[in-house]
Amino acid sequence: MLACPLVTAGLDRTQCAYDVSASVRHDRLDDEVIAIDLESGAYFALDDVAADCWSVLAAGGTVDAAVEATAASFEVPLETVRDDIERFVEQLVRMRLLTTSDRAPALVVPPRGTKRAREYEAPAIERFDDLEELLVLDPIHEVDEAGWPVARAEK
Repeated sequence: MLACPLVTAGLDRTQCAYDVSASVRHDRLDDEVIAIDLESGAYFALDDVAADCWSVLAAGGTVDAAVEATAASFEVPLETVRDDIERFVEQLVRMRLLTTSDRAPALVVPPRGTKRAREYEAPAIERFDDLEELLVLDPIHEVDEAGWPVARAEK
């Protein structure tokens, strides 16, 4: 399988590998992924379909692999799933949570379960900025005598 160089124009991005951005830390908890961008201080919640797609992409899989796994789990037209996931991946890249990679995609085989009982919802990203100041605070250089997490007052 070919890699997806960033310089190649018009390349089918559904076959590209993606990398989690270097400043992003993430973890999956049941049906949710929590991702924190240490550079911006924002954190993100990805539920259900979004969490499944993230898991495939973060493991080096392609958009096509995420589409295939999602379509197998829900009774939704393939075109709907593909459009929703492609839009979701564009958001992840725009928010700098994922970057396209120039390496070949990994073969990620998500478990194929039975059709899910709940309704399909397009993958979505919830962004939270309420801890931004604490997450980007340099605990060694930007505190006063009270210590972390109290930011030094501007002089």
